[in-house]
Amino acid sequence: MATSSLLPLVPPFFPSPCHRAPSLSPSARPFQPSCRVVLVQWALPPPGWFKINFDGSVYNDGSRRASIGGAIRDSAGRVVLAFAETTEHSTVGIVEARAMIRGLRLALELGVERVIAEGDDLVLAQLLRGEETQTRIPVAMQEEIVGLLRCFPGRDVRHVYREGNQVAHTLCRQAYHRPGVWGGGRVPPLPPAVWEKAEDDRIGVVHERKVIRSVG
Repeated sequence: MATSSLLPLVPPFFPSPCHRAPSLSPSARPFQPSCRVVLVQWALPPPGWFKINFDGSVYNDGSRRASIGGAIRDSAGRVVLAFAETTEHSTVGIVEARAMIRGLRLALELGVERVIAEGDDLVLAQLLRGEETQTRIPVAMQEEIVGLLRCFPGRDVRHVYREGNQVAHTLCRQAYHRPGVWGGGRVPPLPPAVWEKAEDDRIGVVHERKVIRSVG
């Protein structure tokens, strides 16, 4: 069936060479996202210090899968101990905090005295550094983390982008098909995928991260 347009017919517009589109004022310009590239690199801890990189993984696809992973490394970038374990399904914030707690406990077992706990959960890092009061974890869990940190004569909490947290992220994935704890006198060798990421960090591989910001 043929249909007729509700709009009046107008001749097509062909701009003349002299035609110029009207310029828009800054307030009238349409929203335009701006993208910038940030270089991300894992940093070695200072001499005499150890760094715990931790991460949590949560699937919200109905499988109710969740895991934690982390690695403790010395000032030369060597992996002293790594862990990859499944955990009870919960929110991302709680699972990230579980990963941090597990890493801190293992560091205490190793006799570590100076530790940097580093993860890609910005809210958790800001909370523990006293830079933010907003929290995604129960008060009891926050107090447990603070109590563990106080067990170390030297301690610091830092945030790193996901690109600089690849070892812990890979360990989270590892937990679903080959969980375990490596190093610290334990026999099983580090999984190849984890070892490769650790080597990238040790030799100073730089990653690119695209950050989108609004400009309007």
